[in-house]
Amino acid sequence: MTTGTTTTTQTTRFAAGRRLLRRATQSGQATAEYALVLLGVALIAVLVLDWARNTNMVSRLLNAVFRSISKLIT
Repeated sequence: MTTGTTTTTQTTRFAAGRRLLRRATQSGQATAEYALVLLGVALIAVLVLDWARNTNMVSRLLNAVFRSISKLIT
């Protein structure tokens, strides 16, 4: 039955369509947020690696660890 505006079936279909659209929009937003977080983590990793390479801190740290281990063994 049509009452002049919309039927119950049309209203239900419209509401279901809006829910689906809202879910799709939210999942797309979550995907974009994950992508931005991954880009941020990658940038931080590149900066840390560049710093470690330029300051020779990694080699100094490993040398200190090996010296400590060799002192414990001997």
